[in-house]
Amino acid sequence: MKRGKMKLGRPIPKASRLSQALKLAACGTLGLGTAHSRAESTITFGGFTADNVPIATIPDYGDSITTGSADWTVSAGIARIVGTPNITLDWVGGGWDSYTAWDGRGNVGQTDFNAGPEMSLLFTPSAGAAVHIDSFQIDEWAGGGDGLIHWSVFGSTSGVLANGDWTMSTAGGRSTLNPEVTGRPGESLNLLFELGSGAPSYFAIDNLSFDQVPEPSTFAIGALGAADLGAAAMRRRRRA
Repeated sequence: MKRGKMKLGRPIPKASRLSQALKLAACGTLGLGTAHSRAESTITFGGFTADNVPIATIPDYGDSITTGSADWTVSAGIARIVGTPNITLDWVGGGWDSYTAWDGRGNVGQTDFNAGPEMSLLFTPSAGAAVHIDSFQIDEWAGGGDGLIHWSVFGSTSGVLANGDWTMSTAGGRSTLNPEVTGRPGESLNLLFELGSGAPSYFAIDNLSFDQVPEPSTFAIGALGAADLGAAAMRRRRRA
């Protein structure tokens, strides 16, 4: 049986490679190995040395993170941005306190709802960057009653991006929530907590992980570099 010859496609111009790379990156599929296109910071609260210090009074706590410390860890994405240098945090609500050795589980950011039924964290990026909230843990100290906390992520222009209810028995413990939501460039995201039931001072958060999506100029350069690397690999395969 006669088979037709397979037609080889034309070489893709550099401009087209960049366009395709940008599309792949926007869909979250562009990467080298397991790298991703965001920077990341995880606040562990590990540097606290005293209890019940209002976090809002600690200068620049969680703002413009570029290096690791006792309070947070950092990693770099494919764009080689380390941490979240273009994102600032505001600890809103009056009940955010430091706490050490929380019920045997280390340092945390206490959410003391005695200051009010709602508390929030405001993430504000620079004009060209966007905030991505990865995950966080909510924790209840044993003996606080059956706990219920309503949580949500609200964008200043996008509206509600994620929400849910967290529950825990009076025995206490923690669990991890994974919103995995991204705001628009320059958009502030508000991570809101509202007490439903349980003793007001028996709750805390830990291991708050958030990312910075690169500014468009940095993003384009990284995408172009990835496209060129892919083209070079294709040329090597053809020569082999």
